[in-house]
Amino acid sequence: MLQQAAMLNVQPALKHIRLRWQNWVARGLTRCSPDFVPVIGDRHKLEAAVSLKVLQKLTKLIDGKRSLRDIAVVANKDVLAVACSLVPYLRRQLIALVKCGDLPRPLAKPPAPPVAIAPPPPKPAYQPLVACIDDDPQVMALLEGIIVEKGYRFLDISDPVQALPQLLQHKPDLIILDLVMPVANGYEVCAQVRRIAQFHETPILILTSNDGIVDRVRAKVVGATDFLSKPIDVDKVMGLLQQHCDRQTNTT
Repeated sequence: MLQQAAMLNVQPALKHIRLRWQNWVARGLTRCSPDFVPVIGDRHKLEAAVSLKVLQKLTKLIDGKRSLRDIAVVANKDVLAVACSLVPYLRRQLIALVKCGDLPRPLAKPPAPPVAIAPPPPKPAYQPLVACIDDDPQVMALLEGIIVEKGYRFLDISDPVQALPQLLQHKPDLIILDLVMPVANGYEVCAQVRRIAQFHETPILILTSNDGIVDRVRAKVVGATDFLSKPIDVDKVMGLLQQHCDRQTNTT
């Protein structure tokens, strides 16, 4: 009986571990470990590729000693979110992940500072929300890195069947929609989104590697606003965000 009770107690923990691993694999991080240490390779190359603000943030967190798990504690974020945010830099070989033997124990959360009486902070500027519907975790991670660095919020939807409920819940300012997906393709999802009144004016960018005249005409028929071609170009993404998303939020 005692052994049976002990097994019941461990089942929730095992289920949680399996779920965490599945999420890790789905993001294309199979070869990474939370205990790997991110290091900056060529600093000059990194300086040329990112803004000063991003560079300061990266160099503050990445000191060659902290593991991904440690950085997650310091930044008060989930370790999976931290790993995904570094994927664009890893892909461009600006940052590398290395194994580190005899790692110290993960950092404990620092004690909360004493509460000081201060005037309320100013209301932060609105950050537009960009939703991306794509079943490719690598494309999703690349887009997330670009969009978050620009200062926007990011919503990833990997299952097109669940797209409408999540869009209705979060009400994004712009939607990036992959054309080729299982179960429901981009044309079908775009048509469904346009049938909902509150998304009649929401910009929808079709993400495709087949940027032909037939695809453009068909996409326009179902209500697409513009196209984003693969492979993804950072400047093109930035230009489309400024053209459609910024204009959309300024008129609301």
